[in-house]
Amino acid sequence: MAEEVTKTTGGLSVGELYVSDKEGNDQDGEGTEQKPFKTSLRALTFAGKEPFPTIYVDSQKEGERWAVISKTQMKNVMKVFAREQMKSDSKDKKEAEDSERREKNLEEAKKITIENDSSLPEPKTVKIYQLEPLRGERVKVFGWVHRMRKQGKNLLFIVLRDGTGFLQCVLNDKLDLLSRLEDLVCDVVDRVLKSPAASLLYQVNPDFKPPKRPFKRINYSDAIIWLKEHDIKKDDGTYYEFGEVHFDYE
Repeated sequence: MAEEVTKTTGGLSVGELYVSDKEGNDQDGEGTEQKPFKTSLRALTFAGKEPFPTIYVDSQKEGERWAVISKTQMKNVMKVFAREQMKSDSKDKKEAEDSERREKNLEEAKKITIENDSSLPEPKTVKIYQLEPLRGERVKVFGWVHRMRKQGKNLLFIVLRDGTGFLQCVLNDKLDLLSRLEDLVCDVVDRVLKSPAASLLYQVNPDFKPPKRPFKRINYSDAIIWLKEHDIKKDDGTYYEFGEVHFDYE
């Protein structure tokens, strides 16, 4: 019998474990002769790591209750145990990384400040259902985030609810994103006009003129109204509606 180690559980030396396919139970078993495990894999999991204790299984000889597990059986079960350990380690690593990422995001969120533009009129605190007649006015609304979608680092779309209705909001970082879009568009146009492909552009649009900074800017809701007033529609012939360009619902 293998040399017993000092660790014990319920009087059982972990130097030996018992497995019985006939009488064992992996859930309630203790690895003892009286309460054996059902599988050798459970015995290795119970032991935890090498060096593994001697494992006794059902003997095939008449008149003999227990026999040491064969080398072939032990080799096979150790392969399965190694695979299970790798899965477990990978899961633990992922959970640790997810936890670290959540903590990092929380710390980053604490640095975010929402500033009140003092140059604008004092906002009126209202419920969402009261907003329709207040178009164009500055308001303050309290509620819960019903849906949220982030686009890039400086653009956030939120559906807010307060029990009286829903409000779609667009948040950006002091219009920095719009400035970057201006830079991107102007840079691409400039590169095209300086390339051999410029002639192709003028073939398609002889009157093309490169855009100039600063671009005209308009509130999102006003843009939807402008599109309807100028009869600009989508490919399917319907008008653009507030929020549908940015929110994908399933």
